Amino acid sequence: MVWDFYQGKTLFVTGGTGFIGTTLLHRLLSQSSPEHVYVLCRGGAEKAKAKWNDMLPTSIAATLTRSERMTILDGELGNTATMDLEDDVLQMLKQTVHIVIHAASSIHLRMSLRELSYSVTAPTLCLTQYALKFPHLERFVFVSTAYANAHLWKTNESADVAVNERVYPLNGESQDDYETAVRAWHEVQKNGSSEEYDAHDFPWPYAYSKHLAERLILHKAAEKKALHRVLIIRPSVVGPADNLPYPGFAVPYATPSTACAAAYTLHPGRQIVLSSRCQNPNKEATIDEVPVDVVVDRMLAHTAAGTSGIVHAVSGEKGRLSLEDWWWAFKKERRLPWNAKPVWTSEDWNSPNLHPLARFFKIIGTSFAFSDEKTIRLAETLSSEKGEKLNLFADRSQPYSLAARRHHIHQVAVQTAKKKKMPGFFVSLFCRKGKSLTHVNDTTKV
Repeated sequence: MVWDFYQGKTLFVTGGTGFIGTTLLHRLLSQSSPEHVYVLCRGGAEKAKAKWNDMLPTSIAATLTRSERMTILDGELGNTATMDLEDDVLQMLKQTVHIVIHAASSIHLRMSLRELSYSVTAPTLCLTQYALKFPHLERFVFVSTAYANAHLWKTNESADVAVNERVYPLNGESQDDYETAVRAWHEVQKNGSSEEYDAHDFPWPYAYSKHLAERLILHKAAEKKALHRVLIIRPSVVGPADNLPYPGFAVPYATPSTACAAAYTLHPGRQIVLSSRCQNPNKEATIDEVPVDVVVDRMLAHTAAGTSGIVHAVSGEKGRLSLEDWWWAFKKERRLPWNAKPVWTSEDWNSPNLHPLARFFKIIGTSFAFSDEKTIRLAETLSSEKGEKLNLFADRSQPYSLAARRHHIHQVAVQTAKKKKMPGFFVSLFCRKGKSLTHVNDTTKV
């Protein structure tokens, strides 16, 4: 059984106070009994517990804040393996840890590639090199993104681009893509860019930084003959939980659709200019939004099953949303009786003529068919008894709605209005105000 695998195991987790990390730790500690979990957090236990108490109802946060099986280490990822930890702590981790889960990452899409080299690529490479020296290491898990291959939209004529669970070389199929990653990394460190990045139209530097990090991890693992120990999880657009730690759990700035909804509700015009090559974008363009608990359960299930290589944590072809459904959900959150309509153009996704929403969240108007064959096969191997408590697939039994995150949309809208120096009445005029699910779940003692 999946949860039996973690009994008696020692884990080291980064990003444990983030959206995915919080869900992961709560799931792990409430469902299994690991020997111990060490969580790296800048600011230590006090800061970690404050974040969890802010994100979760008190009764649910207690699983994390009062756990005797978890230790918060005050440290920080960087360009060395020390993580600002004392040498005796580093040696303890090296000698005891069985599973490393690297979920920490910057998710700022506006960051430059040079900035991301410090916050994403270098820390990932250093942690990989450190973890592969652990004598008892069984699994090294890296949280990437399904959009690490979003550049395929520009190299494929199809209106629905297939993306499989593998690495897509940027320098030709005949070359060793792990080896070329080392050269590209040296170029990024020296110049702030690389030839392969300049030659491919990634929607954001963030997508390429994850693509490069995946290849660097696999290169180091290949050198150590440890590819069988590496699991790379690629979530798509992460959304609120279907079920755990409670239905609707979300962090507003970590759920892109929430930010998009806030931008839509504040738009004063009647049109929003978007880009697509689809003949009928409203029906053919798609958004793959995956509940955070599906991401976590796929990660934990595949780790326990010994899956190696790339695994997509996505809604997939059956669970993804048409842009029409996504857009309709936005419209229902706007207070005004009239709504801005999408106006489609074939211009490049970098065109200044597009609405800022489209220039920032560039995959609006695209369609990616992310394969999740590995999870489908894994689910088939689990008996109903073993699999009934796993959230491996998004629940699409009900019409897509943003009503449960209305409070978060309002929060983001307020902050956006302040940054853009909009009149104070804009938010109350345009945006509905909902109740905090954290408060609701606290009062109902979930």
